[in-house]
Amino acid sequence: MKPLDAPRATLQIPLVLGLLALLSGFVVTLVFLGGDDEGRVNLLFLLLLFVFVPLAGLVLSVLLLFFNTGQGLANWLLTLPFWPLRWHQTLVHTENAPMRRAWLFYVSQLVGFCLGIGGVLAFMVILLGSDVSFVWRSTLLQAQDLAPLLSLLALPWQFWPEAQPTLALLQMTQDFRLGEQSNDARVLGQWWRFALAAQCTFNLLPRGVLLVIAQLLYRRSSRRRSAPLARSGPVVSGSGRSGMPAVGQLARVVHDIGLPYQLINWGMAPDPCLDYVATHLGQPLLSLGRGAAAAPDASLAMVVLVKGWEPPLGELQDYLQSLVTGSYLLPVDWDESGVRRLTDVHLEEWRRFAGQLDGWSVLQPEDNT
Repeated sequence: MKPLDAPRATLQIPLVLGLLALLSGFVVTLVFLGGDDEGRVNLLFLLLLFVFVPLAGLVLSVLLLFFNTGQGLANWLLTLPFWPLRWHQTLVHTENAPMRRAWLFYVSQLVGFCLGIGGVLAFMVILLGSDVSFVWRSTLLQAQDLAPLLSLLALPWQFWPEAQPTLALLQMTQDFRLGEQSNDARVLGQWWRFALAAQCTFNLLPRGVLLVIAQLLYRRSSRRRSAPLARSGPVVSGSGRSGMPAVGQLARVVHDIGLPYQLINWGMAPDPCLDYVATHLGQPLLSLGRGAAAAPDASLAMVVLVKGWEPPLGELQDYLQSLVTGSYLLPVDWDESGVRRLTDVHLEEWRRFAGQLDGWSVLQPEDNT
């Protein structure tokens, strides 16, 4: 199955993950704010949901940005087995490590931001549609213990006096299973301002800033990736085994080798593709499959046939670097109807990959370029 075009995929994947995150944040917040049998919401659960979990996520995002190579929420989500197979093939344009890292960081921030938006929307829906009672319960903590922590958390919105927690409010909204507590709905509902300010301060605002930074990093990485293409010039046609990629960026394209060669069928191409190769290049003197026990003949030119639509992976790079000399990469695009023309996008990707290797060119017969 052919992969989606990378520009389309890099828009589709964030859109789908963002919508799912928005829905997840909405549903989770509704569940948390459902309250107990009497409809009362524990303030300590609100602190966990609206303050401590978002802060932990933000710290983790920053750490992964500086000390990781692309792991994160988006990377983990995309490894789940129920996504379309084509999604895993669309990262051909982000196989470049800095660009892949920037793209995954951007998607992770978008997912986190959409989670927060979903939570705020659910919170506002509940406030509009019901009379929420906020209380807090704890066996170990007293109002005097919580007051300093809540006052510290509320420092960023000191300009909003109604959203400031007070010791008196904590004492009035402490809920005991036995004993007296306030039943005044006006008192029990006063915590909504604090909860809304906490969501905006510790989730939406910093996550929004990270999202803007992530988008800028991804755009800069995309421009850096496209700059070598703008300077590389047109495809060079030639034959023979001499010639190296200019400036180590894009490998040259060769249309005919004119030499005895051996074929390494790395892409496990079917017989029609092998017939196509034999028609344009002649019969190989030696033909090996992927993982064959026999070693390639170092005295013959090597043509490594790969699936043109798939991204060049590290396993292939390690194999090519292990060979004595470089020769030719032959990316081929095929389906049930036979061999098809390789797209310019995929050709450039394979040229870039081969340009990182010593002595390798990209082979494309005349009618496939």
